[in-house]
Amino acid sequence: MSGPDGEGGPPERDALADALKYAQSGTMLIAPMLALGAIGYWLDRRFGTKPWLLLAGLLVGMVGGFVNFIRLVLPPGGGGAGSGRTAR
Repeated sequence: MSGPDGEGGPPERDALADALKYAQSGTMLIAPMLALGAIGYWLDRRFGTKPWLLLAGLLVGMVGGFVNFIRLVLPPGGGGAGSGRTAR
């Protein structure tokens, strides 16, 4: 038996979509750091510049991960009332 039409369907689906959206945020923070860190490690071994390219890769990956995270969390259309600009 199914429940009444219109009750429970869309809110549950929205809750699941929100949960999945925020669950991917951990991956969005870690994956760029791991990928660029691995590239930096490989370049360090190739050019003998240990640990500078590894650190640069981790730093760039961290910045990229945070940018992706901010884009995920903040709502689109940043020109709204809460954008920090005041009208004169």
